[in-house]
Amino acid sequence: MFGPKLQKLNIVESAIKEVLERRLEPEGIFPNKEEVIKRFQSGERLRVYLGIDPTGPEIHLGHTIPLLFLKQLWELGHMPVIVIGDFTARIGDPSGKDNARKPLSEEEIKNNMGTYLTQLYKILPKGSFELNYNSSWLEKLNFADVIKLASHSTVQQMIQRDMFQERLKAERPIGVHEFLYPLMQGYDSVAMEIDGEVGGNDQTFNMLVGRDLEHKLLNKDKLVFATRLLVSSSGKKMSKSEGSLIALNDNPQDIFGKTMASIPDEMIKSIFELCTEKPIGWINENSGPMSQNPYEWKKKLAFELVAMYHNENEAQKAAQEFEKVFSKKELPEEIQEFAGNGMEIIDIITSSGMVESRSEAKRLLEQGGVKVNQETVKDWMFKPNQGDIVQVGPRKFVKIK
Repeated sequence: MFGPKLQKLNIVESAIKEVLERRLEPEGIFPNKEEVIKRFQSGERLRVYLGIDPTGPEIHLGHTIPLLFLKQLWELGHMPVIVIGDFTARIGDPSGKDNARKPLSEEEIKNNMGTYLTQLYKILPKGSFELNYNSSWLEKLNFADVIKLASHSTVQQMIQRDMFQERLKAERPIGVHEFLYPLMQGYDSVAMEIDGEVGGNDQTFNMLVGRDLEHKLLNKDKLVFATRLLVSSSGKKMSKSEGSLIALNDNPQDIFGKTMASIPDEMIKSIFELCTEKPIGWINENSGPMSQNPYEWKKKLAFELVAMYHNENEAQKAAQEFEKVFSKKELPEEIQEFAGNGMEIIDIITSSGMVESRSEAKRLLEQGGVKVNQETVKDWMFKPNQGDIVQVGPRKFVKIK
């Protein structure tokens, strides 16, 4: 008579174990793992949020780690909450930065978050999460409110952060406004009366400020979940600012090509664990044999990422295209046309969007990273003819019309 109940309990316990071990730092669960398990098993429907500041238009592979964590919580019956930091982005999170972030205008922020919902739906189904914008409560605070909020923190608490200590040693400036960012993020928790927050382990300090504020102001014990980051063996983080961005709104060919080009071999298994929904058993079973052939192992990862954010048919086509262009050195089947007849090569690759600036274009030309009809071109005044194929790097092509 107890069999079905015990079986269901075992399924729930195994699911909780998966949630708390797959993507989180071992020491990144607050107040502690035992309390979190107790809350998960209490029958309470927890609201757990992830904050995303729209500092760029892409939701990238690093964001998918906490998003997939939230999806797991949703599947356990809890409520994910997404907070778009349209107010906090105006100041910018100093976490992990050697210098203060450049403030963004309201117009830049609006443009950056224009496709966020479309990208979020690639992981969290429509109707599965609550969406908030932190300007809806932070804009209402007056100066007296800010002073009162700041009274709940100390300079010693803020200055102990490693990044601020490093700046002090290097005699780099620390803006007073940078001390306010953790308080604003912390106030998000208070305004929503949230049950928990998830973020990368570089957000642990900010998330704990919110935990402290919610305890002081609401007498509520917020849970904090710090996820692992995408970090190579050299300690380099894959991120927007590091130039190794794989974005959810990339086309299939770009996702496949960027995976093959920018992910170090030693990170393949961890990205399978953190950024895909492949079963852990499958990953462990395949990682040993496939590590002997990292090229093929990486192709499986590239296929999986394209399939997640497009579909398996697109993943198959992207794999075939990659094989054709990179292994066989053939041209892709579909090449975008660009009206560049009579233009200099530097203007073509800049105006077509193949590079972001003329300085980058000049650098690539000088380094031999630009080809016309598969021949390297270094003269930035060179003018391709109509019908010529211009190539920048391994993946970008345009046909002159």
